[in-house]
Amino acid sequence: MSISRPRLASRRLASRRPALVRAAVTTLAALTVGLGFLSGGVAVAAPTQVAGPATFSPAQILGPYPSDYPPGGTYVPVLDGFDHLRDNRPDIIAQNLDTAVRINNSATKAQQADAIAINYDDRLISLSEGLGTKLGPEFRRLLADGQIPKVAALTEGYTARAMLPLGTTLIEKEIFGNPRPFVAAPGRIERYNRPGEDLYADLGGNGSYPSGHTSMGYLFGGMLAYWLPELGPQIIARAGEIGLGRIVLGVHYPLDVMGGRILATDLLTARLRDPGFAALIDQAGQQLRAQLERAVGMPLARFIAADTPYLSSQQAVQAHRQMMTYGFDRITPQQRNEIPASAALLLKSRFPHLTDAQRLDIIRRTAISSGYPLDKAGSNGGWLRIDLAAAYAVVP
Repeated sequence: MSISRPRLASRRLASRRPALVRAAVTTLAALTVGLGFLSGGVAVAAPTQVAGPATFSPAQILGPYPSDYPPGGTYVPVLDGFDHLRDNRPDIIAQNLDTAVRINNSATKAQQADAIAINYDDRLISLSEGLGTKLGPEFRRLLADGQIPKVAALTEGYTARAMLPLGTTLIEKEIFGNPRPFVAAPGRIERYNRPGEDLYADLGGNGSYPSGHTSMGYLFGGMLAYWLPELGPQIIARAGEIGLGRIVLGVHYPLDVMGGRILATDLLTARLRDPGFAALIDQAGQQLRAQLERAVGMPLARFIAADTPYLSSQQAVQAHRQMMTYGFDRITPQQRNEIPASAALLLKSRFPHLTDAQRLDIIRRTAISSGYPLDKAGSNGGWLRIDLAAAYAVVP
């Protein structure tokens, strides 16, 4: 795979970053002002009162919030370990493609079917598989019936407020300009489609890095785990499977998926650090738990304990750990970095009685080692190492 053209594209597009950022902000403003407000990804007129569970007001949805804008204007500063690999490690880039080909070519029929469903389903629907045999359908029913509008407003669809305006990966894909596997190596990738459909048709012209499906999966999965910490390991493992499904289809590489997780973890932490947005997250979680308890007719923790889990906590942790590095070795084992201290907030709902320092210690103890591809030193490093599935599985 040629690396000279994508690098030139990356440098050229880097000069366009301010314009791309302004375009994304303008898009959010047009969506929010023009549609009134967003509820579950559906435009509705702004009512003075609503029947059933309350949704957010237009002002709450619009914001703006400090966490809408990453400090660097884009998420490139936490993702640009990829440029180092393209410039200096052709062996890793070759392994990246070879691994994508192996996963794509060896996919079982069940894996192919799941990957196709992940491509078309909303991320919340894909994630709900991790909620258990009985709770998953209850969640989907509440979502379809409009009974959890605050959850929907933050995490459903491509207008999910937790992602907008700059968490879509669209800017970063343009900047990095990396061709997708089925474009870079068309003779090596098997294409999996539903009859009469071609999911590859619209993907060939845009970049692969980082994976948007994966980023959304981990962002919304992280929020869902925050709301339902009893199922944290299972939800995070399912978020990892969303990324794996993209490799199965041959539309993304392992590094794309790892980059999507980096972006999502950074963004989720920023949302939880932002008092105004964190209040929306807390309200949505309260609504979700109340509606689920009403639906199942008992305390939610008791229902979850009696349900058949998607995976055991141990299975979820083991599966997710494999999906964190996709067989890459540590390429800079001497590298040292710290888990960002703000990441302690990711476990606030799981360990409400611990201090931030104690929660951060759990994240550090359950993290993978430094030095894997895309891991960075300095203030923008450490995000790759965070293993939320393992952290949620820790017994207090």
